[in-house]
Amino acid sequence: MATTSLMTAEQFDKLPPEEGLRYELLHGEMVEMSSANPVHNLIQAILTAALAGFLLERRLGVVLPDTEFDFGESRLRPDLSYLPEERWARMDHFKVPVSEMPAIAVEIVSPSESAYAVDKKTGIYLQAGISEVWVIYPETKHLYVHTASEVRHLTSAAVMESPLLPGWSLPVGDLFSRL
Repeated sequence: MATTSLMTAEQFDKLPPEEGLRYELLHGEMVEMSSANPVHNLIQAILTAALAGFLLERRLGVVLPDTEFDFGESRLRPDLSYLPEERWARMDHFKVPVSEMPAIAVEIVSPSESAYAVDKKTGIYLQAGISEVWVIYPETKHLYVHTASEVRHLTSAAVMESPLLPGWSLPVGDLFSRL
């Protein structure tokens, strides 16, 4: 029987950064994150551009790519995170992991990610009080919006909107228009 050695968050935080490698700590298990492919990066850039200008103009908060957050015994790096202005103002902008929770966490699912890992991360985000988790599937061109009370499935024909971002919208198809 194979054994998995678990690590505490404190042990994880003390690890030296390794050039070219990224890790997350998922319930005590250190998970190496694969390099993002061009499709992943394009979707991340499109969504960042769509959100950043809207948020900046209205001073509603910030959108952060690939930032490590403190989820108790887990350290996760959502592909994008939306922090409302009041949370952004409270946090130490130079310290990671970030302890202030985002309102929205976005995961862009890579072909190498298992459904189990994505589901585990989504659960951690929601248990930590994140209001919405957007899980984007580039290969099949759809996404799910998870909240504490529901899951919405959006296809390319739908429009993304959020009660957390009044007045913002994005046709889902725009995320996949260059694929």
